Amino acid sequence: MKSLARILVIFLLPAAAPAVACIPFDQAQNHIGETQCVTGKVVRVETGSRGVTYLDFCDNYRLCSFSVIVFSHDLKNIGDVRQLTGKLVEIRGEVKEYEDRAEIVLESSKS
Repeated sequence: MKSLARILVIFLLPAAAPAVACIPFDQAQNHIGETQCVTGKVVRVETGSRGVTYLDFCDNYRLCSFSVIVFSHDLKNIGDVRQLTGKLVEIRGEVKEYEDRAEIVLESSKS
């Protein structure tokens, strides 16, 4: 059984909805190693050459301090993440550091 820290939740929010108890994505680097709710608008959803999907929260992902990673084998548990482009989302999970940036690995859309 997976620990609660590894079970991640994603919610679509109306644009005007307050993100209670969530931190803005640009503050995620201050919470490395913590289980957090991170909120932000998905600017782009891209799939890399190895099938890894990235949810980008900045126009230039190379300069962005946070991203969400979805491995191809987890897509069956999450669904079509491409529909998240332009949406305000909440992502819950462990904030990890990778290449001097904060990230959450999204494994499931259920808690």
